[in-house]
Amino acid sequence: MAGLSKAARQEIVREFAVRHNGHFNPKLFLEEVRHKGKDHPAFGWFEWDRAAAALAYQVEQAREFARDLRVSFTVQVVNGGRRSIQVRETAMPLVLSPVEGRRSGGGYILTDENDPAHMTEHCRQAAMALRAWLSRYRSAAEHAGCALAPVEKLADDLEKAAPRGNAAA
Repeated sequence: MAGLSKAARQEIVREFAVRHNGHFNPKLFLEEVRHKGKDHPAFGWFEWDRAAAALAYQVEQAREFARDLRVSFTVQVVNGGRRSIQVRETAMPLVLSPVEGRRSGGGYILTDENDPAHMTEHCRQAAMALRAWLSRYRSAAEHAGCALAPVEKLADDLEKAAPRGNAAA
């Protein structure tokens, strides 16, 4: 992938959408990039070798196959010999996909709720997902009058529980 900044990509997409009545159609965009070839600023972003592109697509399909699967854990809390037992069900991803692994083409690792590194990675990914959601939908939420401070605090708390550098291997 070409090293295009977010601002550069945003401008390319904005310019394309302006020329297409406010719409960004990925298929039409790809056709335009392919047609213009190396003269298009986004040309280097895409894999043009069909075999490599097909493999990359199949890897993404395999990731999608495993993404968002859940596993339930039964947690028993025994209260210091007073015969008070609490049982609760909790569900979390069946597998984690560490960001470092995704960048290198790696896959998923099975979740272990008793492994602090896994839980740290789980919290880190949750914080990243909330930040991405806030980035994408902030204007809609503000338009609807939603209070975003609790979501921002939740993302902050998750980030505190998952300091950088403590991700699962």
